[in-house]
Amino acid sequence: MSKFFSIRWKISGLFLVSNIVLGVVIALLVSNHVRQTFRNELIERGRTIGHNLASNSGDLILNEDKVGLRYLIANNMNFESLDYILVHDSEGKIVGDNFNGQVPKSLQVEDLSAINKKESSQVLEVPELNTSVYDLWVPVEEGLIGYIRIGLDTSYVRNVVNQTIKVILLSVLVVTLLGGMFVFFLGGQLVKPIIYLTRRADEISQGKLEQKIELKTHDEIEKLAEALDRLRESVKIALKRLEQQQSLKM
Repeated sequence: MSKFFSIRWKISGLFLVSNIVLGVVIALLVSNHVRQTFRNELIERGRTIGHNLASNSGDLILNEDKVGLRYLIANNMNFESLDYILVHDSEGKIVGDNFNGQVPKSLQVEDLSAINKKESSQVLEVPELNTSVYDLWVPVEEGLIGYIRIGLDTSYVRNVVNQTIKVILLSVLVVTLLGGMFVFFLGGQLVKPIIYLTRRADEISQGKLEQKIELKTHDEIEKLAEALDRLRESVKIALKRLEQQQSLKM
């Protein structure tokens, strides 16, 4: 015998499942858009810092003024998610940094020819800082004097995306719960006339044909009620004819 599931529960379940699936799809689409938007915004901010430093560091690099470069770097380290600022000369040597000379080995460059002569950025793992960064290079005088190197923590974008996903999923959960309650109540209103028609159909099958079937829902269920009432009348007439024929035979 197959299991019985009320239409009320089926409608509510379908609503909940569809809302959850829709919420996950929306979260994925929005998170991807947010990730791209904030990544581009973060890198653009890094480029702005790099350009400002590049316009003010040319003479300091040529004169190998490490004190001046350190002061210049310190004044630009207050930007959120900025992990490091390095200044390379045209040969790739680090002449300025925010690590007091203790630059992590993973950030040191041995072959500057591998770096694009134009602005470039890539995701770089920095084990010493226990993080990954958008490693951005900005040339000073087209690289003839050197490069400004900016490290932007990728966790900034990741945190924003995670927070966005949490807000979306929480909103979907609240809407789903409230909507589920409403649909459950609405499903009950929909099921009531069906239960009524089912009971009346059982009564007809048991020969209870006197009570008229009346149901006003202004939809297909009302049409079904009218058809069932016509069936009741037909069965009632057929039974009367059968009784008359039997009485005549007697």
